[in-house]
Amino acid sequence: MRYVITGGCGFIGSHVVQLLKSKGKKVAIIDKITNRKLIDQKTLLQNVQHFYMDISDPELMEKALLPEDIVIHLAAQSHVDVSFRNPVQTTVSNVVGIHSVLAACVKKGVKKIVVMSTDEVYGSTEQIVDVNLLNPANPYSASKAAADMIVSAYKTMHPEITITTLRSNNIAGPGQFINNIIPRFSVLGLLKKKFTLHGDGSAMRRYLWVKDAAEAIWLLAEQATKSQIYHIGHEDKFSNLEIAEKIGKYLGLKDYISFEKDRLINDTIYPADSSDMLRDFRWQPTRNLDDFLPETIEWYRENLDHFRHQI
Repeated sequence: MRYVITGGCGFIGSHVVQLLKSKGKKVAIIDKITNRKLIDQKTLLQNVQHFYMDISDPELMEKALLPEDIVIHLAAQSHVDVSFRNPVQTTVSNVVGIHSVLAACVKKGVKKIVVMSTDEVYGSTEQIVDVNLLNPANPYSASKAAADMIVSAYKTMHPEITITTLRSNNIAGPGQFINNIIPRFSVLGLLKKKFTLHGDGSAMRRYLWVKDAAEAIWLLAEQATKSQIYHIGHEDKFSNLEIAEKIGKYLGLKDYISFEKDRLINDTIYPADSSDMLRDFRWQPTRNLDDFLPETIEWYRENLDHFRHQI
């Protein structure tokens, strides 16, 4: 048995690869490495097979797969600001990408697939009313909602395949690319540059430690026996301003925050409900943001030279 991880050189994917390798599993990565992140090189040094290719090519995808594979689909354009700048490319990456992966899996006879989604498909809400009630409000979340609809169709068309969808809160920790708020503000702070917040910084987000997320993905890949939607997240919520202040306080900064015009759409909050993962797999978060934030900032200090010219 082989675990095939699309986006395996990315932030979440690299942690999943590390977890699988620690368990002695055979791993293959499918990744075209668009960000050239530091974590990429560290991942590629491990004993893993790497297909350097675009997942949106279904013929290449089919050639890369084996019938006995378990496929973990993590590859995505995953940042909201990037999706506003490049909405069509975001749709191609996230919608065509998942369709190509699923079509190739069907043709090759793959029997288990785990698909990474997001809490943002529900739109700005504190509570999940219905897992099928989606209300995306930006190009990124819309593309992920569309991807989830394609997954839903394949679940219906191919009941012989176990396809589990995992919708998650924001995931954070060492190794994340600097588009996201915690790595970006960490690097800016280390370089003594100001943090820029959208609007008044009041939008709330929840943060899940990346290794907790990797554990959840592993549990689904190993133990899931039915096609279902699951959720992972943390109950704690913080405004973007609070995140800036936590990082600024840790680094001892003064007069380090500025504000800019808000996003065209900036959701207020997303839900957190991991009860289904607790019920079926006894999964729950092991760390909170205040616990893992210092080591995350220190990782960026240790690797600052890699990011200082990208900020």
